[in-house]
Amino acid sequence: MRGLARAFGITSTAGFLIGALLSCGRWSPVYPHLSLAAAVRAGMIGWVVGTALAPLASRRRWRVAAGELPPPRGWVRAAAGAGILVALLPAVLWVAAASPGGPVRRALFGGERPGDKRPNLIFITIDALRRDHLGCYGSRAGLTPNLDGFAEQATRYEAAYANSPWTLTSFAGMFTSLAPSECGLKTPAAENQAWYERSAVWPDDIRLLPERLHQAGYATAAVITNPFLQAGRGCSRGFETFRNENVEAKFAKGAARANVVTRNSVGWLRLNRRQPFFLWVHYLDPHSPYDAPTTPPEIRAEYPPQWDTTRNYWAEAVQRQDAQTRRRYQEFCRRMYAEEVRYADQWLGKLLSAIKASGLYEDSLIVITADHGEELFDHGGIDHGHTMYSEVLSVPLLVKWPQGTRADARIRQTVCLTNLTPTFLELAGVRDRQGVRGRPLPRQDGGPGDQVYAEGLLYGKEQTAFVTDQFKVVYHPFADAHEEQFEVYDLQRDPAERHNLAATDATAPLRQQLAKRSHQAHALAQQWQQKLAAGSSRFRLSEDAKRSLRSLGYMGK
Repeated sequence: MRGLARAFGITSTAGFLIGALLSCGRWSPVYPHLSLAAAVRAGMIGWVVGTALAPLASRRRWRVAAGELPPPRGWVRAAAGAGILVALLPAVLWVAAASPGGPVRRALFGGERPGDKRPNLIFITIDALRRDHLGCYGSRAGLTPNLDGFAEQATRYEAAYANSPWTLTSFAGMFTSLAPSECGLKTPAAENQAWYERSAVWPDDIRLLPERLHQAGYATAAVITNPFLQAGRGCSRGFETFRNENVEAKFAKGAARANVVTRNSVGWLRLNRRQPFFLWVHYLDPHSPYDAPTTPPEIRAEYPPQWDTTRNYWAEAVQRQDAQTRRRYQEFCRRMYAEEVRYADQWLGKLLSAIKASGLYEDSLIVITADHGEELFDHGGIDHGHTMYSEVLSVPLLVKWPQGTRADARIRQTVCLTNLTPTFLELAGVRDRQGVRGRPLPRQDGGPGDQVYAEGLLYGKEQTAFVTDQFKVVYHPFADAHEEQFEVYDLQRDPAERHNLAATDATAPLRQQLAKRSHQAHALAQQWQQKLAAGSSRFRLSEDAKRSLRSLGYMGK
C-alpha cells in the first residue's frame, strides 16, 4: 500500500504539472484571469490522468508481474481494471479535445455548456461604416469581400437606421432600445457638444443589454475602441471582461487599429468560459482621420503631404481654398476612407475565420452593423454628428441567425438599431423585458416597417428626424427666422435627399408628429438634466482622454 500511495502522489502531481504546462501555450497576457482558469482546468485533468496511471507505477504491481508475489484474486483484478478504465476516461477526453470543432473541445474551452443550448451572441460593430461601400449593398469597388461573403449566409436589412448620428448616443440606443432623451443622453440646450464631450454618461438606473444577459447566465465580454466608449461613462456595465484598446494603450495614437481588436477578440474566444456568451467587438476603423496602414503609397503621393482628413483640417484649412483645391481634397478623403473600409474588412475576415475554426459559427447569432455612417461631402460636409441625412443615419445590418432559425435573405422594410436589444433577448430566452421598447428584428420580408425617431446631434443646433418606409422628415427646433424649420424627402423617389418637400400639404401629419415628439424629448431632457445635476452619474474627462478625442478631431486643437 505504501508503494501504491507513493505512486499516486508522484503521478498525480506530475500529471497536474504537465497539464498546466501544456495550457501555457494558450496563455494570454491580455486575459490573465482567463488564462489562469484554463491552466487550473488543464492541471486538474492532468491530475486525474496521473491518478489513473498510479496503479501502473506501483511497485507491488511490478513484483506481481515478476512472479515475486502471488496474483490478486479475480474480483480484485476486475474491480481494479474497472477503476483504471474510469480513471482513464479524462485522458480520452483530453485527446478528443484536440479536434478544434469537436463537441468535447467546445464543452471544455468555450461556446457551449453541456445542457445549455442557448446560442452564443456575437455583436460586431464598425465605426462610421457607410452602407454604400459594401458590395452586398451595391458597391462595385471590391472593398469588402469578407463582409460580402458573410452577407451570403445572413439576412441583409436594406433599410436599417441608427437613432442617432454619432457613437455614444447610438450605442446607448442599441443597448437600451431607448432614444437619447429617454436615457439621459440629451440636454435641452440648443447645442450639446461641450456637454457630450465632458459630462455625458449612460445613467446607472437604465438597464443595459449586457447587464440583462449577464443576469440571465451569459458570460459577457467587450473588446472595443473609441475614446467615447469608456468605463467611466457607464459603457462597461454588465461586462465581466471589458477592454477599450484606447484606454489600455493610454490613448496612444494609432494603438487601436483593427488588428489589435481582432487579435484580442480571438484571444478571448480561445479562453472563454463554458457557458453561452455575449461578445461585443467594435472596430474604430474607418473613423476619421482616414489613415489605414495598408493605404497604397501611390495614393498618398498624388496629394500634398500636409493634407490630413480630420474634421478640424477640413473646417480650418481646405474650406477656405479655391473650388479646384476643395474638389481634390474631397477626392482625397473619399479614397482614403475607402482604404480604411478595406483594412477593417480584412481584419474582420480574420475574426470570422477564427469563429468558424472554433466551431462556434453555425450555432451563434452574429450581428454586424455600424453605429452610424459618414458624410463624404454628400451635402457639403465631412464626418458625422452634424446632420440627420441618410449617409449618416442609414447603416449596414447583417444578421447570421443560429442554425435552424428560419429567416429571409433580404428584408426591405425600415428597421432601427434599437430593435437589437429585444432581438438579443429573444434569442437568449430572456423573458424579463421591463423597460425595453420596440420589437425583435423581423425575419420575413414584407409588412410595414418601423418609424425610426432620431435625435442627439453632436455639433451645431439640435435636429431630430423621423424615417418611415417612404419619407424622411428632419426638424430644426432651434432654427432662426432665416432657416428651414423642416426638411422632408421622399426616400423612394429621392434617396439622395436633394428635393425638400416640406411645403407640400401631404407631409403635414408627419411634420406635426415629429414636432410633438421633439417637444416631448425636450421635456424629458430637462428632467434628466435636473436629476444628473443632483449628483448622480458624474464623469470627469481625463487629460489622456482629451488628447485622444483631439486626435480624432472631436475637440479643438
